Amino acid sequence: MENNYITTHQMLRNVISRLGLRDVHDLPLYDMISWLAEGTAHIGSLKNLETVTTKVKVTNYIGAYPLDMWAIKRIVEHPLFKSDRGGFTVQLKEGTVTLVYDRFPLDEQGLPLYPNSSSIVDALTFYCAKWLAIQGKLPNPQMTYERCDREWQWYCGQARAEGYVPTIDQWDRMVNIFYRWLPDKNEFINNFVGLDLPEKLMIDGKNETRFSQNIQSNSY
Repeated sequence: MENNYITTHQMLRNVISRLGLRDVHDLPLYDMISWLAEGTAHIGSLKNLETVTTKVKVTNYIGAYPLDMWAIKRIVEHPLFKSDRGGFTVQLKEGTVTLVYDRFPLDEQGLPLYPNSSSIVDALTFYCAKWLAIQGKLPNPQMTYERCDREWQWYCGQARAEGYVPTIDQWDRMVNIFYRWLPDKNEFINNFVGLDLPEKLMIDGKNETRFSQNIQSNSY
C-alpha cells in the first residue's frame, strides 16, 4: 500500500485504539465504515478524491452512474447532458459514452482509502466517536456527544484547510493553465486534455501552445 493512503481497516484500528474500545464484537463496524466515508465527504478535501475515466452504456438515451462515483466532471462525447439521481440523459439512443468522474480511491476489497494525514485521522476518529456516544458505546463517560462534536468540528476544519493546500505538482499545473502568452481556443474540441502542459512558443514558425500526438495544437 502506498504511503499516501491508509486502508479502511487501518482507520478502524485507529478509532478502536484511540477511543479505548475493548469489546469489538459489540461495535457497529459496518456503520463505522459508513461514518468514515461520510466524514470524509464532510471534510471535502481535494486530496481525498481521484479522477477516473470509464465507458458507460447508454440505453434509450439514459446512462447509469458508476456506484463508486462521488461527482461527475464531464461526458466526453456529450458535454451537454441532463443529470438525474443515479444517471444521466444524452442525445444518444444506444451506445457507449466516456464518463470522467471523481471517486474515493478504493483498495483491493473495494473499501475506501484515506489520505495518510494525522489531521484527517483525528477528524474521522471524532466523527465516529460522536455517533458511538449517542449509542452509549464509549467507555469514557466524559466523552459526550457534545464534546466529540466539538473535537470533530475543530479537526474537520484543520483537515479541510490542509487538504486544499496544493502540492508542488498541482502548483505547477495551475501555473501552466493560468499563465499563458497565447489563449487556448480549442480546449472544448480537445476535451481539455493536456490543458496543464507547458506553453511552447516558436519564434521562427507557427506558435504552438501545446504539443502532443493526440491533441490538436492551437496554431497561429
